[in-house]
Amino acid sequence: MKKNILSLTAIALIASAAIFTGCKKDDTTAPVVTPNGASQTIFLQGSYTELGATAEDDKDGVLTTVTGGDVVNVNLTGVYVITYTATDAAGNEGTASITVTVRNAADALEGTYTASEVDILGPYSYNPAKPFTVTASTTVNFRVNTNRLGDYDNNAVYMMVTGTTISIPSQTIANVGSGTATCDVHSRQTDGSGTITSNGFTLTYNDAKVAPCTGTRTGVVATFVKQ
Repeated sequence: MKKNILSLTAIALIASAAIFTGCKKDDTTAPVVTPNGASQTIFLQGSYTELGATAEDDKDGVLTTVTGGDVVNVNLTGVYVITYTATDAAGNEGTASITVTVRNAADALEGTYTASEVDILGPYSYNPAKPFTVTASTTVNFRVNTNRLGDYDNNAVYMMVTGTTISIPSQTIANVGSGTATCDVHSRQTDGSGTITSNGFTLTYNDAKVAPCTGTRTGVVATFVKQ
């Protein structure tokens, strides 16, 4: 008799476990999350509007809580992934993502160039082993940075681009040049303007030594061809 009672108890426990397990597995479908906005590209220092997302579950219907949202820094270039998450009553989690790309409007000018110049001393070319490069600023829209301008590697300037027009704002470049004599290493005040062409750009600029050093390269005409 005891054996029969034990057998019936075991059967009941197994059946209960099966029913409980079956209930747990009834809802295994994650909710569907739908972003209200699409992936997009914006320019530095522009604006981004967070539109959020909606979520619907096959068992629970529309879910009112969707987490995630704006991680976009409009003042720094990059690709930002925005992920939205919703969880149903059974603990199933659904996600969806969009990307927002923040870029510099002048980044098409980025690249490596060969450069040649004509000034009061005549024409000359940059050393091919030391190419002229342009990189887009990651924090200021329409600004691009150069690795050098003129005859010294560390004579680097930044330029502003508007459409096909380039301007070199007046800026002091420190520690230009090399050597041990007075004013071999000096500072320069550089400014100028230019135009984007089909294969690069041209510049006309002035390059003056800053006191107490003297000497000025005025009206330098430079041509830059993209490689």
